[in-house]
Amino acid sequence: MHTVLLTDGEFTGMIHALRECGDVRIIGIVFSEYAAHSALLDAYYVAPKWDDPGYCDFLVDIIRKEKVDLVFPVVTKSLEFLASVADTIKEQTGAMVVTSEVELIRIANNKGELLDRLESEESVADHICLHRVVKNISELLDAIRFFEEKGSACIMKPVCGENKDGFLKIVKEDEYQVAFLEGKASRLTTVSILNTLAASLDFSVPMLVMPYLPGQEWDVDILADQGRILSCTIRKNHEMFDGLSACTETSDNPELFRICEIILRILPLSYIFCMSFKEDADGRPMLLEINPRAMGSIYVSNLAGNSLISAFFRYLEEPESHSSAPKITPPGTIASLYFEVMKVRGENTSDSGRSGKISDATSPAIASSDPIEWEPFSADLREKYYHYYNMTDTKITDLTFHCRFAWDVVFAIEYAILEDCLVQISGGGGYTSPFMLMPLGELDAGKLERIITRVRPVFQERNWPFRICTIDEKYKDLFCSLPFPVQRCYFDRDSSDYLYDADSLRSLAGKKYAKKRNHLRHFMETYPEHEFIFMERSLFPECLEVVREWARQKAVDVHDSADSDYLMIKRIFQDWEQLDLRGGAIRIGGKIVGFSIGSIGHPDTAYIHFEKADTEYDGLYVALCKYIATSVFPEVRYINREDDLGIPGLRQSKQSYQPIAMIDKYTLVFS
Repeated sequence: MHTVLLTDGEFTGMIHALRECGDVRIIGIVFSEYAAHSALLDAYYVAPKWDDPGYCDFLVDIIRKEKVDLVFPVVTKSLEFLASVADTIKEQTGAMVVTSEVELIRIANNKGELLDRLESEESVADHICLHRVVKNISELLDAIRFFEEKGSACIMKPVCGENKDGFLKIVKEDEYQVAFLEGKASRLTTVSILNTLAASLDFSVPMLVMPYLPGQEWDVDILADQGRILSCTIRKNHEMFDGLSACTETSDNPELFRICEIILRILPLSYIFCMSFKEDADGRPMLLEINPRAMGSIYVSNLAGNSLISAFFRYLEEPESHSSAPKITPPGTIASLYFEVMKVRGENTSDSGRSGKISDATSPAIASSDPIEWEPFSADLREKYYHYYNMTDTKITDLTFHCRFAWDVVFAIEYAILEDCLVQISGGGGYTSPFMLMPLGELDAGKLERIITRVRPVFQERNWPFRICTIDEKYKDLFCSLPFPVQRCYFDRDSSDYLYDADSLRSLAGKKYAKKRNHLRHFMETYPEHEFIFMERSLFPECLEVVREWARQKAVDVHDSADSDYLMIKRIFQDWEQLDLRGGAIRIGGKIVGFSIGSIGHPDTAYIHFEKADTEYDGLYVALCKYIATSVFPEVRYINREDDLGIPGLRQSKQSYQPIAMIDKYTLVFS
């Protein structure tokens, strides 16, 4: 399985093309929490801008956390920067940035420099327009006069960057007046207008001026290896919308292919990119620009039966598989490239992520057509929850009532009783993608098939991708055997629970616990006056202060659930009397310095949900662990201390307590 990071999550076509490759997990960077296409991603992050000093560190952190192995840059302005740090990212994380060499990216990404470079090459000069790069109003007016003298209208656009609004065409006064009265002047200007703006016009970005080309526009999507074309899709653009192709058709154009081959011998780009051309008045294709990245239009190659993304993955795994002639996409496939529409919030969805009752549309021959009565999670649910939980053979912490209740502050879980099983769903709360948890109850294939048949349309109606999370390995084969199109089934090591022998944590006996005993002995000798206290309401304010102090030491926002469990701990403290939790705290010098909270799921297993301690007190965590195992949960055989979130220090600590097993949690992603 590949885990891919897109440096912008809003390229729907790219996401669809990756999805059709099969075993691919897609992470996206978005620049707004309202980015609609985040719903199509497995996970997403709101990022600083690419030129922010902290952007690279932010990127590295995501790559490490999500175990990313491929990074696709898809924002034009950041391409040169990402190419410049590609080697650093590879060294620090092992992930490959899918980009050409930085010097090639720099040339390709600068339209002026690109055209300058190519017009000097006799083999391709006939397909390079006359052009001028201007840096002030005087140079701009000179360039306009130059093209006017040659009898050509001209256009201007930024030398670098994306041009989603298209170019600006410079026209005669009478042409502008007609367009203005028709409401079609938004992409037009005149010399008179430019003269009016001359005093205040600031050219912070150089502009490219070139002739207006009246003919057919073409795009060529290419997969290449150091300038050698491996596969390509040639597209004729029938309609344009603000400079973007809105309707495109795969075509057979040997001349265009030959021109691309010549250009790539001069500029040997690699991987996936796009060349754009437009015909002049004589029907000769002229190069407009090169976008040295995978474009959203890449999905057209999938629709036409020649997926460039799939070919790219094959090339990574078997480079020799592309040793033969380039594969050209067959002509005749017509596609629309307008953006998709997705429901983010609406009349049935509140800002908290909870949704109203929605009827499913499944066949009554398979499942009931009655609307599912979704209910919010609450402390009152505990007794009913454990009725179904106790029928389920699992030791996964995430499926315990108290874990779900605490984290409901983030996930806004909704539940329903279906097929005598407790079913839970969530929109992800911005923390992760939407999901359904493994149902609780006596599970069999028939029940699961009917549950999924009823719940899946709810996800479709809410525009959520459908996946089932936290599947115990004991049930994995049962889920995978169901008659549904499954894209992949996987577990994330960062989410695996650590299971310990409770007696070992009580005694810390044996050679493997020698370091723990030394830490404990040091703690006992250094703080003989310490006091262990069973958790009670009077301790809650001090415990919350321990969490706040921990957040200050870590320099994290205590209210950000991605970094801190403060809100979750606060929630269980508020409803403590209605819950069945246990815990304890250690006090030194009249001050609470550490605490731990857990619960019992199955009779033989305790689950440690929250644990915080001041690391200034050497051995405090070991003492807390021993007290909890000995005094708070003396009757259990096993203790589950949850996962490590992929945090290196936390992983090392949890491994040092010698787990007897790792409990993997599987996710099933449906096509």
